[in-house]
Amino acid sequence: MGYIEGESIGEAYFKAYRAILEAKSPHWYLMIHISQPILVNSIKISSLDVNDWRKVINVDDRVYEAFVSFKFSKKDGWTGGYSGEDWINGRIQDLFNEQGYYKRGLSEEFSFDQLLEVEKRLSARDKNGKRMHGGSTNAMVCILFSPTKDLKAACRPCPRAEGVKSLTQIDFKPIRDKLNLMAVFRSQFFDTKTYGNFIALAILLYKVCQVTGYKPGAVVSTANKVTFDAHRNDLYKHLRAGIGGHFTYQQSLEDI
Repeated sequence: MGYIEGESIGEAYFKAYRAILEAKSPHWYLMIHISQPILVNSIKISSLDVNDWRKVINVDDRVYEAFVSFKFSKKDGWTGGYSGEDWINGRIQDLFNEQGYYKRGLSEEFSFDQLLEVEKRLSARDKNGKRMHGGSTNAMVCILFSPTKDLKAACRPCPRAEGVKSLTQIDFKPIRDKLNLMAVFRSQFFDTKTYGNFIALAILLYKVCQVTGYKPGAVVSTANKVTFDAHRNDLYKHLRAGIGGHFTYQQSLEDI
């Protein structure tokens, strides 16, 4: 089993989408490596609207324009809209709105702010001003999946539990002067949510880099189950028509 790699978020997303539909990558789990999710790291942005982040986040304009123009058959829970843009903004709200369940999972679930702790550790410098890499900096893991809430709800046999978090952990990995973000999803809707999730994670990496002084590295996402929310083929056809022959599929490694 290999992984799918793209320089931009859009490139990686479309390559992975095609790999899934062509059965070149297993459906039950999928690893995606986005090598340059961030274009610049010098602009202060507080907005939760994806359009304000396009100058910073490497969405890939062709994929972005195609995705935002797609109309889903159901509305996003945050925005109340049906467009791809609405669904992207919904994923940003999940992670950054104070009432977002990922935001609350990071800041409240275990009685302390996990991101704040990570930022403090990665901001630390020795007396000579050098970063204090050490054994603990490979353990900058934030847990979002709650055993007392999510697991307990999932263990009820019927009816199907609603609101069980899909994003289970975020791992910040500093490599020399770059900070990488590795995320694990227990399951992920590849049509409605994945592209927006990648953009939201890139925004998170951007924000943490600004606080800690690192350069942005890669975003790596592992979905332990890939599924679709009723738009599997229609969205792919729409994206393919919108971007033409801009990308060709390639699997980065045949065996890892």
